[in-house]
Amino acid sequence: VSVRNYIYFLEGESSKNCAKFRKSVTVLIMVLSLISVVLIVAGCFLPLFSTEFLGIVGLAIGFHGDVGANRVSQYSLFGFIQEIIEISYELNTKNDRIGLGTIGGIFLLSCLVVPLVQVAILLVIWFQPMSFHGRSRSLVALEHCVAWELLGVVLLGCFLGVKRMGMPATLVNEQCDELQETFDTMVQYGLLTQEHSKCIDLLSRLEIGSFVTLFAKLILMGLTYLVKLAATEAQQDSFVRKRRSLALNPDDPYVMIAPVPKHFLGPLRCLLDVWREGDLSW
Repeated sequence: VSVRNYIYFLEGESSKNCAKFRKSVTVLIMVLSLISVVLIVAGCFLPLFSTEFLGIVGLAIGFHGDVGANRVSQYSLFGFIQEIIEISYELNTKNDRIGLGTIGGIFLLSCLVVPLVQVAILLVIWFQPMSFHGRSRSLVALEHCVAWELLGVVLLGCFLGVKRMGMPATLVNEQCDELQETFDTMVQYGLLTQEHSKCIDLLSRLEIGSFVTLFAKLILMGLTYLVKLAATEAQQDSFVRKRRSLALNPDDPYVMIAPVPKHFLGPLRCLLDVWREGDLSW
């Protein structure tokens, strides 16, 4: 039987001792799964963060000295992978191509392929009728996907990078204090704008891709928690039932001390329909 149709037996419940997930939970899981897939794919294409060089050095490196030029560079996950591949071809050595190509492949797998596979496994666990051992194998596969899914690591790297990226520019500007009067004079005569009246400044900020990926990560975490908890308790429930049904002596100590499933105590209890065993209305 599938997890969505599994009937849990609630230990210690005198009035209502059977439970099953509401149909609305299945609709919710389908909608959230679709949203997570869209957000995961979109997060790979949208820019995660951007950088902008200001100051004299910023004008001099790579921007042809044009004060009005656009000095903002945006970086997406796919753009980052593309940069890695281009660097490997520029180095033009076999070892560099293999090493950098492997890094790019790991980023692609862990940030796009693995999360999509994880969503697929969650849907299979929820909808596909499985045996005890089949569901156990699916949970093991889910654990591997959770271990290799690195969206959180990429987001953490972006957040820390944006916070720390301007520190080298600050150290350089400390060595340019003697030139500050010259910069102020150039601003007065209109040769420089106020934002460029320093040696160098590096502004970095998070872009929409980071927030899209963060939202996708949160949805994926919630789906994984719910489906994994439901499947794990279904496994534990079916195991306890089987042991008790096969016991020759109902008072067998091994059977009596068998672990009792938690059965979604707390806020998740509202996701279940509960009724008394034998109630014909169910």
